[in-house]
Amino acid sequence: MKLPIVLAALIGPVAFCSAHVSASEAEAAVCRPQDRGAAPNDNAEDTAAIQAAIDACAGINGVVSLSPGVWRTGGLTLGSDLVFRLEAGAELRLIPEIGKYIALNPDAGEGDRRYVALHAPHAKNLRIEGPGAINGSGPDFWDENFYALGIPRPTRPRPGPVIELADCKHVVVDSLRMENLPAYAIRFHRCFHGEAKRVVIHNDPRSPNTDGIQIRDSADITIRGADIATGDDAIVLKSGARAVERIKVEDSRLMSDDAALKFGTGSRHGVKDSVFRNITVEDSRYGVAIFAIDGGVHERNLFEGLKIETGGRHARTYPIFVDVDRREADRGWGGVSGLTFRDIEIASAGASLIAGNPKGPVSGLRLENISIARRGQTEALNRAGKPRGNVTIKAQSESVDYSRENAELVLAHIRDLTILDVKPPPCNDLSGRRIVAAIDIAIAKGSDRIDDVSCSGAESQRRQN
Repeated sequence: MKLPIVLAALIGPVAFCSAHVSASEAEAAVCRPQDRGAAPNDNAEDTAAIQAAIDACAGINGVVSLSPGVWRTGGLTLGSDLVFRLEAGAELRLIPEIGKYIALNPDAGEGDRRYVALHAPHAKNLRIEGPGAINGSGPDFWDENFYALGIPRPTRPRPGPVIELADCKHVVVDSLRMENLPAYAIRFHRCFHGEAKRVVIHNDPRSPNTDGIQIRDSADITIRGADIATGDDAIVLKSGARAVERIKVEDSRLMSDDAALKFGTGSRHGVKDSVFRNITVEDSRYGVAIFAIDGGVHERNLFEGLKIETGGRHARTYPIFVDVDRREADRGWGGVSGLTFRDIEIASAGASLIAGNPKGPVSGLRLENISIARRGQTEALNRAGKPRGNVTIKAQSESVDYSRENAELVLAHIRDLTILDVKPPPCNDLSGRRIVAAIDIAIAKGSDRIDDVSCSGAESQRRQN
């Protein structure tokens, strides 16, 4: 039978590839900065050579490969149809000179310019991948002795985000490690169908504005298998120009000096139809923080299978914090609708607060299979009042604040509340704190009664009476 031989002759030679390299990648052009005059570990600047490698491979599905060693760079512009790969042992280290970075708004005054390190404008089919690392040279961009100064953020300019994915489609960040960053790490900005998987982002918990991943005005973004520990929000969603929609965050570990998962104060249009599932939160000020202060409505969002342990340096923590308010008196009221927390395990000394406003209630809230355990001594009430997401945001005349309610779970201005199988800490662990404070609540059909949520232990009967 001669058929296989004839077919082979017609098709031509077959490329045999390892399990880690596809046939298309085996045939792709590979561009290396050392072929353009650079070398790792020589303490020289490599920006021009790396950019030349990018320019040679962009648009042709080429692979830019950084070999093991330290590569020192300023700002780089990535393109479409490209793989930008840091091989095992490769470190892309940012040079601490702000003039070497790309200004997102070059026409602004010097003090108002924002800089990025890796810029991917209008990118399509771009992959940025490890297993190598980006070292952001963080403290070298800040004021000298920044931590000792006690100021909230540096006065000197710094690149942030380190990776700016803007107006992008089908962009993937995979198996990359980012550490010691000068500001926040990755931003999906006006992007569609993007993914960040197996990324590791680690910063000192005191480091200023070092958010892990920001998703702004984007849709259909997936984050999976992330390991993020930051000095600001681990993952934050903001809707300034359009709704943020169909975001999925799964199978991740998050630690934050602020919020592990946050719907940010930039909420003009809201977050919609998004899922946050199988996430472990450790030592964070907030496990989940949802702010609705700019007129948008957050709709149909699910948090499921979360393990939340609060902690950190702040005097008060919130495993779950949801707040409807207004940034300015002439701004319309936003809201929260169709929000579900299901299969949540909480370990905290703080209390959860879910509060709408009489003019912007929370509606369709579902709390199902929530277990709460005490972690440490019960926190004192915060005399300063509720957090507002930003120190510059002030209370308005119609704002409400229930942060001083001494209860394990504070619920206010909620319509159509379903509460099923909520288990508070044992009675002996409550330290005088009530189980639930309910203000202006309308219970949905089929829900447990709030009065049925009771603690257990030797004092249970006395407390219920």
